Amino acid sequence: MTEAETDRRDVVSFPLLGMDVSASRIGLAIVDHPDTPPQPWFTYHRTTRARDLEQCTAWITRYHIGGVVMGLPLNMDGTPGSRAQWMRRFARDVQEAGGVQVFLQDERLSTVEAEEMLAAQGVTGPAASERVDAVAAALILQRFLQEHARGQFGGG
Repeated sequence: MTEAETDRRDVVSFPLLGMDVSASRIGLAIVDHPDTPPQPWFTYHRTTRARDLEQCTAWITRYHIGGVVMGLPLNMDGTPGSRAQWMRRFARDVQEAGGVQVFLQDERLSTVEAEEMLAAQGVTGPAASERVDAVAAALILQRFLQEHARGQFGGG
């Protein structure tokens, strides 16, 4: 994938699946319509790359996902590092395997913001650890929706 991977001119179909991918987990969120807020969904504990791709494809099929928005882990100065390169490859593989458009969205500080939101709701400790990636995925989806031109959303 190239910089065009985040080109917002592509038509977006719903529902959209948001993913916050870390070394050990994938947080998931979903949004059915551009006028509704994304909802944290659940957290998947990663195993192997092959199994993770298989699981992503299964979600796309099972839930009739129209597109995927994955967090792109950029350095704080906005430059891509090795993790961003890994994510671009993973996003390309999910797009090819799942047959849907995958968009990459800057995810800087999404986990920090998710932790703060959970703490403000009184969710701490293991309960917060289990939900933080799904909440971060919802924040990533929300940022994508806010940056995307409203008139470009397609059906779904």
